[in-house]
Amino acid sequence: MVTTIRSTAQHILFMSFVLASIGFFSGCSPLVSRFTARAVDQLSEPIRPVPHKIEAPLRADVGLSILWVGHATVLIQIHDKVIITDPVFTKTVGLLAKRSVEPGIDPSAITRLNIVLISHLHFDHFSYSSLDMLPKQAALILPLGGVEYSPEFGFASTREAKTWEAIEEDGLRITPVPVQHFGGRYGFDVLWSPVRPYTGYVIEYKGTTVFFSGDTGYNPELFKEIGQRFHIDVALLPIAPVEPREFMKRVHTDPAEALQAFDDLGAKIMIPIHHDTYFQGLEPEVGYAKKLMSALIEERGLQDRVKLLSIGEQLVMKNE
Repeated sequence: MVTTIRSTAQHILFMSFVLASIGFFSGCSPLVSRFTARAVDQLSEPIRPVPHKIEAPLRADVGLSILWVGHATVLIQIHDKVIITDPVFTKTVGLLAKRSVEPGIDPSAITRLNIVLISHLHFDHFSYSSLDMLPKQAALILPLGGVEYSPEFGFASTREAKTWEAIEEDGLRITPVPVQHFGGRYGFDVLWSPVRPYTGYVIEYKGTTVFFSGDTGYNPELFKEIGQRFHIDVALLPIAPVEPREFMKRVHTDPAEALQAFDDLGAKIMIPIHHDTYFQGLEPEVGYAKKLMSALIEERGLQDRVKLLSIGEQLVMKNE
């Protein structure tokens, strides 16, 4: 059974403890205090609706479909296979951070599902309540160490991903690949994790390849190796949080770094994710990273290769 803490006061107390722990161990207590104050202020802001929500996202005539649900949640359909990444449908994550925009689809619209991919264990990527909302015929794939943090969700199978060791079923091939982030779930538990509980994934099926990075900092060696091993059609790459840059750059790519990773990967198309959904870092406003990315796309003439989707927007490529 998953226990839910409902009181806002409990939310704030718990997350203050977690953030204070991070600040204590990282030597950045003033930064954590500013972040906590901004996050508490954001709790009172209304959640924006998604206009013209897609009621039936799964299609019969699709070669590849990418629907950005928000944050790092992406519904991917390759022909008859359906995959979702880091599903989060709740109003808040981490017991404190509140959505700025509602999810791009209702989870009940996902009527069938093959694979659920979890990139790492942080609250905004590994959401217990959201996993409870999904069809249970799917296989749940977690990073190393993930089973220890996982309740019994009732999925058809649950397994941990090992770097470069492909998981294959009925022609659908999932390969965990290395990225640059950090582990733990509660902040302080990062200190005793014996494994690297974060990963990206390469998804292959019927000649189509999609790369989902999860959260990552920019690491040219890792991205170039992934690009050498796979011919990537679509790369799903995070572009936020941006600020404070010197603190965030170790574990989060900004728009310029994501574009460099896109180039290193040699991918055909990039879809920016992990922005415009929650209050993140110390950015001046929700949508800050999207504005930076939009300017870079225009400046570099990348309109045909970088698809800056809105939450709830679906990119569809028909069967050839």
